[in-house]
Amino acid sequence: MAKSAIAQHVAALCGIPSQPTSSDRPALQPGYRLVPVPVGREGCEQTAYVPCPPWCVTDHSERVTFMEDVNHLGQPAALSLTAQHSARIPLEVYLSWWPAEGNDHREPRLSVDLDTEVEVYDRTAALAMADQLVAFAAEVRRLAETLPGDVRGEAA
Repeated sequence: MAKSAIAQHVAALCGIPSQPTSSDRPALQPGYRLVPVPVGREGCEQTAYVPCPPWCVTDHSERVTFMEDVNHLGQPAALSLTAQHSARIPLEVYLSWWPAEGNDHREPRLSVDLDTEVEVYDRTAALAMADQLVAFAAEVRRLAETLPGDVRGEAA
């Protein structure tokens, strides 16, 4: 005997995975907040709610095309080495996280932007770089202390 049309539809519906309920959602990490992000092509966007870390300063109200485009960026710290070119920032560091991008960015990283070239470091590499910067600063200080005193009226 053939199955009824309704029974066939019920069987098809049973094959569709159920959507997570609020109890199935992972708990937010302490300090994180859910933020609405418009995702999709212009005119076909939907709102996705993504966990946002407390250090993030990204404006998530701007539409992104894909979930992989959702990123979290921290407040940058900048070092400008020359006073003559103060508009150009040669070195910037900030936290960054692209959670939907895959294995390489599953966790936040330290981004180092040197004149538009960005390198990304995990904790161990970032701490090693910080140690190198401290040693470099100590050498700059040692060399600077060997210089003669400033002449009156000259800027340092």
